Amino acid sequence: MRIDPNIRTPEAADAARPAKSNTRAANQTAGGEGLDKAQLSLDQAHLQALEAKVNGLPEVRGEKVEALRQVIREGNYEVTPEQTAEAMFAELLARSPGLR
Repeated sequence: MRIDPNIRTPEAADAARPAKSNTRAANQTAGGEGLDKAQLSLDQAHLQALEAKVNGLPEVRGEKVEALRQVIREGNYEVTPEQTAEAMFAELLARSPGLR
């Protein structure tokens, strides 16, 4: 498809015209009505606090790693073929966004 920049649509023509003075619009602006308003949510502060908390957590959970090492040393670590397959597929999906 090719776009011709010389063709003007009715919307573009209306946007190019200067706005007429409208007493209702002027009254809304002067009185404060009809103006866009922004209101910050308290959730933003909560999200930032949670983000800071998560960023402060260690990348590796040492106690879990040490417990796993101990189980492996004792020879009690068992993984089923199904668990291995699930972990492999989960890793594959995490690395390939197009496969989700």
